Amino acid sequence: MKYTGRIISATISLMVGIPYVIYNFKTLQSPFRTMIDTSVLIVTTLTLYMLGKQYDKAKFFSEKDYLTGLYNRRFIDEIFPKLKSSVDRKNQQLSLLILDCNNFKQINDTYGHKAGDLVLKDVSSMLLTCVRDCDIIARWGGDEFLIVAPNSDQEGIKTMIKCIEKELNELSKRSGNHISVSAGMAIYPNDSNNLDNLIKIADKNMYKLKSLNRKTYLKR
Repeated sequence: MKYTGRIISATISLMVGIPYVIYNFKTLQSPFRTMIDTSVLIVTTLTLYMLGKQYDKAKFFSEKDYLTGLYNRRFIDEIFPKLKSSVDRKNQQLSLLILDCNNFKQINDTYGHKAGDLVLKDVSSMLLTCVRDCDIIARWGGDEFLIVAPNSDQEGIKTMIKCIEKELNELSKRSGNHISVSAGMAIYPNDSNNLDNLIKIADKNMYKLKSLNRKTYLKR
């Protein structure tokens, strides 16, 4: 959670209050008045700090998913036009990767929703280790995640997927559950210049892979 609201509120209070206290001290030459002014400044600064904290919390939960701490749909909807403009200026591509946890319902049904929530948290933490600082990860809904990767092409996403597969294998060993995902990709502007269409394309590609994996499993 960022401290923007708290820092701004406290800074404004101190910037206004300290000169006032100094002015009164020089003008009135009263230690008692200075003590009162200082006390008022401290109380005002703490009050504004707490109000800023409430703002920071509201801002955090408007952008982040409460369970995983990842960004949510609302944030992606807001940030995508800015990302689009940025890659357009630099004549770059932007990749979207949809990830869906395989057999997640089975985990919930077998071990309970708390275990399912723990898996989602673990997968979220794992994804953060496989992306660049400029990439954005969101919980897209349920057991589905979205990665938005500016200045990244198909090869870059393939490298990311290899990292995810490797880390999922390690996570499966640690947790005792087989955890895997199906992934689908779409690239801006090659596939579409519209976020909704890019999501649909990535989703379609992801379900193709999920269906293929099921058929392969049945053949075995």
